[in-house]
Amino acid sequence: MKNLLFVSILTIFVLLSSNVLAGDAAAGKTVYMQCQACHGTKGEGNKALKAPKLAGQQAWYVESSLKKFKNGKRGAGDPDAAAMIPFANMINDKQIADVAAFIETL
Repeated sequence: MKNLLFVSILTIFVLLSSNVLAGDAAAGKTVYMQCQACHGTKGEGNKALKAPKLAGQQAWYVESSLKKFKNGKRGAGDPDAAAMIPFANMINDKQIADVAAFIETL
């Protein structure tokens, strides 16, 4: 009985936490205005700028990628990807979650 109660409480906590930490796509649309110059208004990408297509990406992947750019774990040594580092550093973690949620809607 104690195990069932513990698992139930843990499950509720995880579900509530994921909703609290989820990004706000509406707020992310505003953040995305910086991104669209290279990645396109609909996330279609731009081969001439070597900016990949973002449409169709899941929020967790976009968020992870942006945090890696921000933390210097991605982009170093790759001149095309390195262009993302300053942009990632311009936004905070909440804005990263928001823009990731918006990109997932594209």
